[in-house]
Amino acid sequence: MSEIKIALFGIGGFAANYVHAMTKPFREGVRLVGAVDPFVKECPLCPVYATSQELYQAQQPDLVVIATPIHLHVEQAVEAFRHGCHVVMEKPIAATVDGVRQILAARDQAGKVLSIGFQHCYDKAMRALKADVDAGVFGAPVALKAMVLWPRDHTYYHRGSGWAGKRLDAQGRPIFDNVLSNATAHYLMNMLFMTDGPIHDIRCVTYRANPIETFDTAVLKARAANGAEVFIAVSHAAGRDHVQNPMFEYAYEQAVVRFGGPGDEEKRIVAAFADGRVKDYGRVGSETMDNLWNTIDAIREGTPIGCTGEMALWHVDALEQMRLLQPEATPFPASWVREDDGLIWVPGLAEALCQCFAERSLPCWDLTQERLMAAE
Repeated sequence: MSEIKIALFGIGGFAANYVHAMTKPFREGVRLVGAVDPFVKECPLCPVYATSQELYQAQQPDLVVIATPIHLHVEQAVEAFRHGCHVVMEKPIAATVDGVRQILAARDQAGKVLSIGFQHCYDKAMRALKADVDAGVFGAPVALKAMVLWPRDHTYYHRGSGWAGKRLDAQGRPIFDNVLSNATAHYLMNMLFMTDGPIHDIRCVTYRANPIETFDTAVLKARAANGAEVFIAVSHAAGRDHVQNPMFEYAYEQAVVRFGGPGDEEKRIVAAFADGRVKDYGRVGSETMDNLWNTIDAIREGTPIGCTGEMALWHVDALEQMRLLQPEATPFPASWVREDDGLIWVPGLAEALCQCFAERSLPCWDLTQERLMAAE
């Protein structure tokens, strides 16, 4: 078995999970040989370089893991392919469709493997569900919906180099960081994964309570490639007492598949059939960094990639369509917004989004009111 030498771009934040995974790797013959981070100077497993040029001069990695801010993804991926490396990238693959196409072209020219870290596409429980969906166990899809309410405070929007919630960086490179491109991206991508393609006929509304350039709240309704309706409601501007961890409900002709919500503290996927049968697919997230080990297997054995660049393009395409439909997010009225201990939030928003989720409907809030009132 040939050794696979790995280089990691980024050490802090989510990238630390890759460092942890490499302390007890799930595959033999893999080694972290170097990392690139201009801010973090030390890694317990390997030398750290300030630039990619220093890394490639000192090391010859076989696989590069890119876990850096969004605006760096394109240039770092293209550079890695030019050096003959396979690439693992964190989501989103890029900020724009054009950026994704540049990455895919570089991959094809190099003839290397590319995988994107949408973890649900690699998860055993989720893939078992997908196998049954593809086999027609539930009948035709009708409607898939998801909701996530994750309050994020001042520290979230000012972490790292300050790219969160920005459209462009100082050099003009696209970021377009928002609630659906980053923290809740998995739950939009998972519906695209289940329906095997991009969405169209999009309708959406985006809002912001925080002083950011993009949006912290969104509701999206669209049509999937297979004809099913797709709906998602997400926000970073709900109160701390109104957290809704990820939940989804996928309705098919013969069954409804549920995850999250009241009573599902174990995060299990369960399908309830119309005839009374129940199938439990188990807990989501039972393994660690499945995307990395999947990529190692693909390099060595030619096995399929859980989330390819083409699949990740569906997610970026959806966000780009949203920007075309609503270039500027609607600011919540000042009278609606409250700030408590660094968290900017909107009272009543969680309840209003829950109503949207229940009805799979876009909000029709009257912004002239003194406070948010859900539709009666």
